[in-house]
Amino acid sequence: MTLARRRFAVALAAFALAASGLAGAPLQGQRGKLTLESLHAGPALAGSLPEGLAWHPDSRRLTVLRRRSPDGPVDLVALDAGSGKEQVLLGADRVKHPVTGQPLALNTYAWSPEGDDLLVSAGGDLFLVEAKTGVARALTRTPEAEEFPQLSPDGKQVAFVRTSDLFTVELKGGRETRLTKTGSPTILNGRLDWVYEEELGSRNGRAWWWSPTSDAIAYLQLDQARVPTFPIVDFIPAHNVVQTQRYPKAGDPNAIVRVGVVGLTKEGAAGPERLLSFTPGDVYVLPDLAFTADGRNLAFMHLNRAQNELQLRQLAVPESPGAPLGPPRTILTERSPDWLNAPPAPIFLKDGRRFLWLSERTGFAHLYLCEAAGACRAVTQGNWMVDAGPSFAGASGPLHLEERTGFAYFVATEKDPRERHLYRARLDGTGRSRLTKEDGTHKVLLSPDARHFADTRSSLESPPALVVSSADGLRTVPVSYDRNPDLSFERGRYEWVELRARDGAALYGRLLKPAGFDPAKRHPAIVRVYGGPGVQLVRNSWDREALFEQLLASRGFLVFSLDNRGSTGRGHAFEAPLYKDMGRTELEDQLAGVAYLKSLAFVDPQRLGIYGWSYGGYLTLYALTRAPDAFKAGVAGAPVTDWRFYDTIYTERYMGTPKENPKGYDTSSPLAKAADLKAELLILHGTGDDNVHLANTLAFADALLKAGRPHSLMLHPRQTHAFSPKENLKARDAAILRHFETYLR
Repeated sequence: MTLARRRFAVALAAFALAASGLAGAPLQGQRGKLTLESLHAGPALAGSLPEGLAWHPDSRRLTVLRRRSPDGPVDLVALDAGSGKEQVLLGADRVKHPVTGQPLALNTYAWSPEGDDLLVSAGGDLFLVEAKTGVARALTRTPEAEEFPQLSPDGKQVAFVRTSDLFTVELKGGRETRLTKTGSPTILNGRLDWVYEEELGSRNGRAWWWSPTSDAIAYLQLDQARVPTFPIVDFIPAHNVVQTQRYPKAGDPNAIVRVGVVGLTKEGAAGPERLLSFTPGDVYVLPDLAFTADGRNLAFMHLNRAQNELQLRQLAVPESPGAPLGPPRTILTERSPDWLNAPPAPIFLKDGRRFLWLSERTGFAHLYLCEAAGACRAVTQGNWMVDAGPSFAGASGPLHLEERTGFAYFVATEKDPRERHLYRARLDGTGRSRLTKEDGTHKVLLSPDARHFADTRSSLESPPALVVSSADGLRTVPVSYDRNPDLSFERGRYEWVELRARDGAALYGRLLKPAGFDPAKRHPAIVRVYGGPGVQLVRNSWDREALFEQLLASRGFLVFSLDNRGSTGRGHAFEAPLYKDMGRTELEDQLAGVAYLKSLAFVDPQRLGIYGWSYGGYLTLYALTRAPDAFKAGVAGAPVTDWRFYDTIYTERYMGTPKENPKGYDTSSPLAKAADLKAELLILHGTGDDNVHLANTLAFADALLKAGRPHSLMLHPRQTHAFSPKENLKARDAAILRHFETYLR
């Protein structure tokens, strides 16, 4: 669940609980109301942009995958950053499977360092495709899938994970080398287990890195033998199928983590597996490692289980592949009285002594230029935050270091915490400037030389549009849609709201009013919540999943959202009040929002509803059981009902362990107060949810039954945390709409 930074974005999107929505007055001639059928018929009403954005190594061309039809083949297209001219580099019919002769799908690709070839993954195997001719050559042909493939910096090899072990393949001779030999169902080399991937790995299971000199690979090894298993049951077959999942719940043992380095000889042979263990073993190593430019030192981040002390440690990498690893040294330590949000890996300058580091030591995430000896100097500062996102490190992520000019490029909230913009500043902190000019949210991809960037920008008024911009932001070239937006429906209008919490803290919200809104009438209002760490609902950005809000508005409902304390985007002090006491502060702030709604003459205080998914489902149940008279009806999707049921890394970060904080676990649980429910309640859950297990909902339903409290329950067989088939999405939305129309009319 995105019960942690980055992760609930998927769940929120699936439930139409996106960070923002459609806004503005209806376009001329729009009169038709949005319907469930049009919402889920496809293609996407907000249009769709090309996928697979990547900069060619020459830094002059942005390449994208452009689909010929919604489910059809894709062409590889290049856009010249200077002229704006588009060119099809490889048509879908030009690249053939070298054995079958059938078209080879270009759904994923990576450029070789020289830009002559493409690494393509298709059907579980790897292929090298000549960019000029489209001729494909198979690099692997195995029944097992090759995962997380990456070309070496010198372009001579590709490394990957196969069945929990690391391998390399030479591009010229095709020789395959197995680097690790200990992989098994419980020992994972170069790949993350479930909880690491969910809570620390940005939903990316890769856990290995090439050295810049291509002569070593660093990786994490996770031994999950001691992690408890949990059954996920498929109830549809006559003989039920049970899938066991390694899932550590709060207080359970985690996988034992080790840092590994395998050296490679000039001939491509592998040295022995060299592993670094930790005492005590119940610690975390963040899944983002960083080499110095010469490849002779490896930095990793050691985090204690309480997640309130992080040490940046540096490990010398011997030049000889067979030489043992020495002990690491700690070069920097971060501490917090509550918890530390996991930072991305440092970015080292070429001298190997200095590095760019992200820290919340002032209460806001900012960049620092640090020395390996430990001294740090601020590059950015102020009551705003640098938003590193899931791909902080690397030339193409939202943070980029350009030593040629002495600038760091980053995305931040300096203009407005509800927006994201690209900035640059010199490493001494001077010369900071905002490069994206339009209001709203910008997702950027910098070219390797930082002279251009791809910018996917949106706002409440505008759907996502992709442009290529010069580094100064003054010249932009649009990239055409794969499919253009179709906004031919009646839309309501959003209004920004700012109000005060009980202690005076500023809270941001937004209110959606239906088209043709009549302020003389009293309207029912629905509060959409998330409220947990790592997510910010009230954003100046467009998300097509918020069409469901427009559907509610088209039926006469006001839709209100508020970012309570505990949510992201406002600095760590804004998040911290929920520490060891989840639910209480979030509800207190949401009730301030309810008081605001009740103060509006056009809101009917007797017809208020609430809904949310994942953490939003949890907060919905917490509100309905802790403030039972505030809402008449509620819908909780895939809710946590007791934090003892959720995973170690996420839960313990905010709550500690159940043994350390038994009172906090009791008072934060909706399950403990199920008998106090008064509102009309609908709970939705997928039976195959491997994130927030169905056991959460069943335990709550059991408590309601024992207390004699009526409720409705809708289970979706085989669906995981984020529903995906169109039929399930439509049925889910229909149930929510029906519930509110039944009880708030």
